[in-house]
Amino acid sequence: MNRAYADRSRVAVTVSGLVREIRPWQWYKQGILLVGLVFSRSLFDPVAVTNVALGIVAFCAVAGTTYIGNDILDIEEDRNHPRKKHRPIASGRVPVSVAVAFAILLFAGGLTLSWYLGPLFLLVVCAYLVQNALYSAFLKEVVIVDVMVIAIGFVLRAVAGVVAIDVSLSPWLVVCTFLGALMLALGKRRHEMVVSDDPAASRATLAEYTEETLDQWLVVVLAALLVSYSLYTFFRGGPWMMTTLPFAFFATFRYHLLVYTRTLGGDPKFLFADPPFLINLVVWGLLVVAVLYRVPPRLLEVIA
Repeated sequence: MNRAYADRSRVAVTVSGLVREIRPWQWYKQGILLVGLVFSRSLFDPVAVTNVALGIVAFCAVAGTTYIGNDILDIEEDRNHPRKKHRPIASGRVPVSVAVAFAILLFAGGLTLSWYLGPLFLLVVCAYLVQNALYSAFLKEVVIVDVMVIAIGFVLRAVAGVVAIDVSLSPWLVVCTFLGALMLALGKRRHEMVVSDDPAASRATLAEYTEETLDQWLVVVLAALLVSYSLYTFFRGGPWMMTTLPFAFFATFRYHLLVYTRTLGGDPKFLFADPPFLINLVVWGLLVVAVLYRVPPRLLEVIA
């Protein structure tokens, strides 16, 4: 009986470890697929919403595959990292062989669903997988390129959201997504520099970064992001979209403040636990939807 209990306990530990390996708390990253849905004015199209939802599931599956692959390849470095050493594979709670089998299942499921959404969507997913494979193989060791590749991964997600509903791709979506993701990636690198006693032991590129350089780059990217979004509101969004500018500025400034005062750069999900940031994000999102779906003009027409 004790052996049966031990076997059940071991299985439970392995299953919970596999769930942790696919990072369910990071699935919010796939929310970038919704941007194309909102800005193409397809938010209330049930077919488009269904396709994007399926696309998010597909990306969660393939992202889980890449997470497991990265953790297997980085197992020694993760064991030297103050936080990553507790990951299931690095800590030994999930055997590598079990993790590989689970990754294959996720990979097959993600590609099957991507194929269902169309050849272009499958192509974007394959590009995402290739990008992650190259990152894991050697690009993560190349200074500057490592953070740019992370940002490109978010761009591919945004492109996938557009492809899933078969609408035109806006260059503003690409630029703003890239800059926003690059800002988060630089904030993460800075956080790793600050919290680790030996940054190079947990990530080789940190031996070549300095806090001062990352600080300067972070400010440059933040400024470029705000300028790009401002230009979008001027030239493509219309006068009503310009009303969203204060919220965009608050969001970026708030992130910058939190990176330096609460060291939240290591995991952007903690931003959603910051009340001012979360309230601003919700109001900003509602205002964007109102502008895109012509709520202000319709209200004025009713009043008039």
